[in-house]
Amino acid sequence: MRALKKFFPIFIGLLFLLSPVSAVEYRAENGKIYADGNEIHLYGVSWFGFELKDHVVFGLTQRNWKEILQDVKRLGFNAVRLPFCSESIKPGTKPNPNKINYELNPDLKNLTSLEIMEKIIAYANELGIYVLLDYHRIGCAYIEPLWYTDEYPEEQYIADWVFLAERFGRYPNVIGADIKNEPHDEASWGTGDETDFRLFAERVGKAILEKAPHWLIFVEGVQYTHVPEIDSKNPYPCFWGENLMGVREYPVRLPEGKVVYSPHVYGPSVYEMPYFSDPSFPDNLPEIWELHFGYLKDLNYTLVIGEWGGNYEGKDKVWQDKFSEWLVEKGIHDFFYWCLNPESGDTKGVFLDDWKTVNWEKMRVIYRVIKASNPEFEEPLYVILKANTTSRVLDKGERIKLYWYTSGEVVDSNFADSSEGEIEIELNQSTTFYIAARKGGEVKNESIRFSVIEPNTLSGEETETPTVPETTPKSGEHSSRSWLFLALLLLAAVAVLAKLRR
Repeated sequence: MRALKKFFPIFIGLLFLLSPVSAVEYRAENGKIYADGNEIHLYGVSWFGFELKDHVVFGLTQRNWKEILQDVKRLGFNAVRLPFCSESIKPGTKPNPNKINYELNPDLKNLTSLEIMEKIIAYANELGIYVLLDYHRIGCAYIEPLWYTDEYPEEQYIADWVFLAERFGRYPNVIGADIKNEPHDEASWGTGDETDFRLFAERVGKAILEKAPHWLIFVEGVQYTHVPEIDSKNPYPCFWGENLMGVREYPVRLPEGKVVYSPHVYGPSVYEMPYFSDPSFPDNLPEIWELHFGYLKDLNYTLVIGEWGGNYEGKDKVWQDKFSEWLVEKGIHDFFYWCLNPESGDTKGVFLDDWKTVNWEKMRVIYRVIKASNPEFEEPLYVILKANTTSRVLDKGERIKLYWYTSGEVVDSNFADSSEGEIEIELNQSTTFYIAARKGGEVKNESIRFSVIEPNTLSGEETETPTVPETTPKSGEHSSRSWLFLALLLLAAVAVLAKLRR
């Protein structure tokens, strides 16, 4: 009896591992995604790290991993895309210990990369967050053009997917497989040879669906189809993974309802395409998107934008605004934004460097797409306050523009009287501009302080001490002028005492 009690937990664990899949049946039909017959939307974000030599998602040196997932949910995302490389999914691979603060994440100590990935998937399931697995790189160093190399054959690549389908197929929140990240260069579509990504999608998709028939197979585009009759109709260069023009003639042949086309597309913060410099930018962009992948929506194929994003500055801001506007008009509401991580050099992230502060300007763009398909979606409370200058020390009389937006109600401010607006102000004294907003029982504040300096004036050998007048919204504070006056009195007293000692 004691032996039975001793081995009972082990028996239960094995039973769980070997038990039939308690799966949700995912289908892609008529341009939509269904889970057990109910239409769903994927409002996703990529969280990278497993595809690199560190073999673990980033952010764990600064945050607890569960808190990051909770923030993902709080921000309004309902899906996470997890990129990985071949090494990270091999049993026994350990993460770089320098990439995890084990005081913040004690439950990750001594775990392998695969075990950490599984914990993320399991907790995401508890939170109601879908997970898309993304084979991002083979060698963990760069994105290979094809799904095989001289050292890593296609057979092994497919075996990796079969292994993941067997291991993670029992989690109802795992929606499927993004089979290969960003095929490019020699990767083709419709050529019928060993570089034909469409034919590979059929081979790997068949193998995955044999183990996880409830999954969806996400198929990205290529850079060139290498079919002259198709490429000759495309005057615009494509981002890696963007070109799905070949689907019209050569669709992926897998069981009905199992294929999702998932293009990647970016703006000028990632690469300065020539059409970004066209005088008609950004109005020239919808024609390009339509040609490369947008037409699939009209043919009732299911489209999920697999990657889009950028630093949301300058011309990239214009691009993201236009792209989100086009998505809404086109009725494409499912996506995975790149990315959560602030470490992404060309796009930055939804989080700033501390992995806590949110780039709410990016989120506001994302919310436009979410609310187009879910008008009842409630944005969390946030406040955006920006100036048209990064300098915080200005000359007297300089003019600035302030822009603000809040998802709540303005309850206190020394300049804003609405939830959104722009104002031009001449600064003649140091000022802190502030705004407080409320939504429900929550209140958030933002402020910007500008110091105004009167330039020095020279008269012979005498120099007039510059004055720094100040106003702030807080009462009971001494002005800078008062402190300067007291400092001058103190200096004078010291000088007098020095003379008396002599």
